[in-house]
Amino acid sequence: MVEKILNYINGEFTPPSAGEFRVKRSPIDDSPLAEVPVSGRDDAKAAIDAAYDALRSWSRLTAIKRAEYLYRIHEEFVKMEDEFIRVLIEEGGGIYKKAWGEVVFTERLILNAAEMARHIEGKTLNSDSEATVSMVFKKPKGVVGVITPWNYPLSISMKKIAHALASGNTVVYKPASDTPITGYLIAQLAHKAGLPKGVLNVVFGPGGVVGDEIVVNKKATHITFTGESATGKEIASKAGGALKTVTLELGGSDPLIILDDADPDYAARLAVFAAFFHQGQICTSAKRIIVHRGIADKFIQRFVEYTKMLRIGDPRVDKNVDQGPLINRNQVETMRGFLKDALDKGAKVLTGGEVNGNYFTPTILINVDLNMRVMKEEVFGPIRPVVVVDNDEEAIEIANSTDYGLSGAVITRDINRAMYIAENVESGMFHINDVTFLEESHVPFGGIKASGFGREGGEYSFHENTYDRWLTITLRTRRFPIPSALKG
Repeated sequence: MVEKILNYINGEFTPPSAGEFRVKRSPIDDSPLAEVPVSGRDDAKAAIDAAYDALRSWSRLTAIKRAEYLYRIHEEFVKMEDEFIRVLIEEGGGIYKKAWGEVVFTERLILNAAEMARHIEGKTLNSDSEATVSMVFKKPKGVVGVITPWNYPLSISMKKIAHALASGNTVVYKPASDTPITGYLIAQLAHKAGLPKGVLNVVFGPGGVVGDEIVVNKKATHITFTGESATGKEIASKAGGALKTVTLELGGSDPLIILDDADPDYAARLAVFAAFFHQGQICTSAKRIIVHRGIADKFIQRFVEYTKMLRIGDPRVDKNVDQGPLINRNQVETMRGFLKDALDKGAKVLTGGEVNGNYFTPTILINVDLNMRVMKEEVFGPIRPVVVVDNDEEAIEIANSTDYGLSGAVITRDINRAMYIAENVESGMFHINDVTFLEESHVPFGGIKASGFGREGGEYSFHENTYDRWLTITLRTRRFPIPSALKG
């Protein structure tokens, strides 16, 4: 018997209104893991109504009380760490190191939100009027709709949820369809921590149904979404039409630039990690490797050698494997499409390109050009093109040649060249002498261009989840210009 997952609405675990379930299978071996609700709009509406009804009491709690609930969530989370690690491996196909790292980072995220709950600050302004006090308060936006992806289903979800709750909002959360068990554990976490009814609601179902209801429903006032760009554009359009605010963290085609003064061996080791960690299924993975001609041959030789050393296997039985499966068969076929397009247009495979079930061997391409999909689109898997350039300006031009602008990195010993490149690459984040997918709990994480807008993490999450409200106190008797007969 596999576990049956239930929605979490108004503090209770309930089946979908239509009674329909589907089977979630492991990407590792296709074994059944759980029966998951196929919820409809009525379920989503019930969750939104519950969040709306709970909003007044939750937002009126003192900040320290909301922080106390988050500390309880943290306490329960620590007890559930091993279970979260197991599920992240089984349903997401991540290796042990990835699952463990995601759990540790999530612990920091929850603590960050709890610690900052009492530090949401407004300000006092100088007024143009005499004897007038002018103030700005931070107010919660209301019911926050949280829609998250499958690649980091725990940390991304908890970053959004914890900071929304800390700032006085209530939440309706739709987990990714490929990682529902993680979402179910988050619901259990909130329940065990004694979160008041309706403050966090979790609904499982198709994005085009459950997600769409969250986006268009008038009672949900802010939407935060992480996922691919096409869906993000649709969400932005619908939410904008309903005059809602939106935070979007979308795709990336993040460049890793290696200058001619870099150590080619170190750069190759860094590139393997930056490109292929979690099978390359990270929005900020190094998806295009741009290397100066002066060290290209040595770098490429070592990049291929180190990539071939990656151990591929079942992450459930071996904690030391470096690569697990892709999330599903559709993702495998998408990678096949990218590879075929590149080969048809003249690219050459130096290593990889082999498929076994949902396992896709890490793949390095050379002889690529800007007309290939791997150079224009987001490659959310283990295929990486290597581009050789003659100078820094050419590297910048290629780095900026996509519609995306999420992250990037440069490897060099020359800080002046590094800063010049960092200032000219179009991205929301950039790193010098490190990988492209750095993240910390308190930094402004997000992109520009087709990679979205808004920033999440620490105080930046609080900014996204609140609005500024102006309040004045007049400490004098005002004289009014009308009616004229009373002037004197």
